Amino acid sequence: MVDKEVLSEGELEALMGSVSDEAAAGKNAAATRHCASFDFSTREQTLLVQMPVLKTLTEKQAMSFAQGLQSLFKAPVEVQVADIRPMKQEEALLSMPELAGITQLKTAPLNGTSMVVVSGDALSFFVNQYFGGWTGGGGHKSNRANLTPTERRINDLVVGRFLSALTEGWQEKISLSGEVCGFETNPDFIQPLAAGELLLKFPFVIKLFDWEGIIDWFIPYAAIEPLKNRLGNPAAGQTSKTDVPGWEDFFRRELLSVELEVSGVFTSKNMSLSDVMRLRKGAVIPLAAPTAVTLCIEGAPFCVGEHGALSGRKSIKIKQVLKHDS
Repeated sequence: MVDKEVLSEGELEALMGSVSDEAAAGKNAAATRHCASFDFSTREQTLLVQMPVLKTLTEKQAMSFAQGLQSLFKAPVEVQVADIRPMKQEEALLSMPELAGITQLKTAPLNGTSMVVVSGDALSFFVNQYFGGWTGGGGHKSNRANLTPTERRINDLVVGRFLSALTEGWQEKISLSGEVCGFETNPDFIQPLAAGELLLKFPFVIKLFDWEGIIDWFIPYAAIEPLKNRLGNPAAGQTSKTDVPGWEDFFRRELLSVELEVSGVFTSKNMSLSDVMRLRKGAVIPLAAPTAVTLCIEGAPFCVGEHGALSGRKSIKIKQVLKHDS
């Protein structure tokens, strides 16, 4: 009996190839079933939409800031607010320039510490502009490791104008008072907040001649969230009046046609309980002639008048309207 191979060499190679293809396909399928990242700032972005007044206040702040910079540099300055957006503190620190004036602020009554960030290049430009050493052209770049004393002084002046504009721009909704509590030139030296803390980034775009730069204001989101009601839609509280303006007039008209019971109390007499119990049919109760008549509406005294007749009808002439404590 001749031995016969169950599978030939070619069949074995084909079988091994199909197994390796299935394994590769399984790996690819597993790779496609990865965990999708979730943007935790979506909720905060939604809440920002519910605070439309925040944009209005920062625009007023930008206008005041522009006036402050104009008086500082004696030149026309434009300041505009770019999109406000939430970001994680790690992302915020990475977005800061390696060399910058990072001024830490305490802004009462808001909680937490905010930061005003002016890049080193912007401070260098401001110094030149302040002393008249630069009048136009493109951007200003420099490669340095530290700010000069003059740049730090200019940073203090710019931040001072920023705080004045902050107070003036927000005074319609909340009275803010800010003070400097720290300063750094390198974002790596900033003391981190609690893990996962979210910051709001307010970018103020500065335009002076042909130069353009950005001054960022970072503030903890938790400091702004308690102001949600104040920074909401100003017309929200008037919804009941603006949505159905006809209801108030309707009720005013209808109330004027409501019928009330009007009665006149001509006279009264005090009697003891024993006298009342002895009253029988045919008993006569002597009453004094009325000198004044009390007019009651729905049983409540309303006015006092004089009894008489008018056009053959018994009438009451009102002498005094009684005052009721509301």
